[in-house]
Amino acid sequence: MIVFTVVPKNSGLRRYRDIAVQNFGLQNNEKLEVRGEDVPFWVESLIKKGKKAIGLTGQDLFREYTLENYNTQLKTLKIVGWDDDKALFRKPTLCLLGPNKKDLNTIPRSQTVCISKKYKTLAKKYLNLLETKGYTFQKIYVSGSTESSYQVGIADLVIDIVYSGKSINELGLSIYEKIFYSNFVIIGGKQ
Repeated sequence: MIVFTVVPKNSGLRRYRDIAVQNFGLQNNEKLEVRGEDVPFWVESLIKKGKKAIGLTGQDLFREYTLENYNTQLKTLKIVGWDDDKALFRKPTLCLLGPNKKDLNTIPRSQTVCISKKYKTLAKKYLNLLETKGYTFQKIYVSGSTESSYQVGIADLVIDIVYSGKSINELGLSIYEKIFYSNFVIIGGKQ
């Protein structure tokens, strides 16, 4: 029987994809290479068509999928710990970013926030908590260059993954809060 392994083609996930493929004996499976954020959709679709499938993706991307698709038949089969000394928090971390020398207590209560579309639901859930504390947000969703929205004055705050921290330092941004730490996961059906 053919087992499909849906793997991310995102360059940031490649190292952990290769580790999982080698260490868990997935080399002989039929591989489909898609964007990491699309891996859960592909796995679930293949399973619904009666095919055996597993997927490899970032834990953050899988969490986003499960928040959007709460009736999903997918689950985490294995967590592959992310531990990279080049990463600011040793793993990708979804963060709220804002101007240096300020924090949530010193910014105005009404802000425009630019959010990576990949994390729309995770960000919305987080911002809902801040709204219960009196903040209001105009939300902008983009597919990339979220930090540039701050740089050119379109947004006051940014929600996106921080890895090395290099770009936020270059743009005068600080991490206000860490929203979600991400490992690498192998996902499959609940049965």
